[in-house]
Amino acid sequence: MKKLLTLILAAGTMLALSCKKENQISGNDLFIAANIGSTSWLGQPNTSKAGGDSILVQGIGSASKNNLNFKIAFNGKGTYQLKKGEATFIYSITPDSPASLYQLDTTQNNSVTVTQYDIASNITQGTFQLHFVKVQGSTDPGNSVNLTNGRFWLQVPF
Repeated sequence: MKKLLTLILAAGTMLALSCKKENQISGNDLFIAANIGSTSWLGQPNTSKAGGDSILVQGIGSASKNNLNFKIAFNGKGTYQLKKGEATFIYSITPDSPASLYQLDTTQNNSVTVTQYDIASNITQGTFQLHFVKVQGSTDPGNSVNLTNGRFWLQVPF
């Protein structure tokens, strides 16, 4: 009798777990966003392999010419400190103003933190704080740009 009861409980548990509905994520659900001062910036993410285990993340601004690029040696959940040459930002104050190229301000802490990674779907989410300074010779909307409260939900290309 105990064996029968154990078998029924095990079968019931397996049946309940196998009926769990999967979350289907579409390309429209993916995003990358941050604050630039008091303004919210939203971009459509694009990811690609950048040699070995590295990925290149691009956030293509939807309402302006503001585009973010950063590269990390992706190894799942954790915090990645970005160094010189690992991120750029193209920024213009308005869609009609000239755009300037910015590089990482290496005097600041620039980090990307992966808080979740689903190996089955290759979907990752996390946060970032990136600080940029204008590249010499670039047009002039400002000398620095800070992307704060950054967050993303994107698909890793592995």
